[in-house]
Amino acid sequence: MQRSTMSTWLVECPHCGYVAGRLENKLEVSKDFLKTEEYLTCEGNEFVSGLSKRFYRHYMISKKEHDSGSEFLSLLHCAWTCDDSADSLALKMREMALKSIDKIIPESEKEKENLKLIKADLLRRTCQFDRLISEFKDVIHENLLFNDIITFQIELAMAKNSDCYTIEDVIKNKEEQV
Repeated sequence: MQRSTMSTWLVECPHCGYVAGRLENKLEVSKDFLKTEEYLTCEGNEFVSGLSKRFYRHYMISKKEHDSGSEFLSLLHCAWTCDDSADSLALKMREMALKSIDKIIPESEKEKENLKLIKADLLRRTCQFDRLISEFKDVIHENLLFNDIITFQIELAMAKNSDCYTIEDVIKNKEEQV
């Protein structure tokens, strides 16, 4: 259900093109930046969906503001909206998000374990199967569900499967193994 609300997560000013969670937020980048060809064309990425474009512009603003957490989430959400609109740029957005997540994992003690799970999924969805297996084969979490998720990701990577799965698929897989 949360994913169906993505169109409300960001708004874009109809006058200047600034993208933020709330337009009342202080403009953190220059108005000149918002007029650049780079910003207006999303660095040459031709997105199928206007929502993908909005998330990508938010990524660009976050990058300019040196907000690596927001930068990562904007790319991840952009990848999701690309998926939803059957946009081939989803893979590129995941590859960019993967580079971005490595910056924030060390900084985020509270969310470190969740971010590692997301990283495993990003590796698999970008067909970096060997890297996923190498980085996660010896990972053990206190949380048993996290262990099941990593095991599922590794099994999919071994099968060279980059498809989309849900937590329900992880649970079903675990039940089938018992």
